Amino acid sequence: MKTRIVFQAAFAAAVWAVSGAAQACPVCINGAGGEKLLDAFNWSVLFLMAMPYTIVFAVIGFFVYAYRRAEKKQRAEESAVMSPAHDLS
Repeated sequence: MKTRIVFQAAFAAAVWAVSGAAQACPVCINGAGGEKLLDAFNWSVLFLMAMPYTIVFAVIGFFVYAYRRAEKKQRAEESAVMSPAHDLS
């Protein structure tokens, strides 16, 4: 029991000793140095959140493009086979 109390007191002292470091945390908006810094932080979060969606939509767009290109090529080959002008040469 005594060891537990000593451990809790040591933990509380450690938390109290480093409480000033929490004000420098980038997530603590109240401690921001100015409006420019706050705007920069918000833009960086926006770009970090948008990047996975950008990558996923780029991959999906590539597959849609490849599908449409293959479909167009297949239609062109079918029309060339059905065209009687192809056999008149």
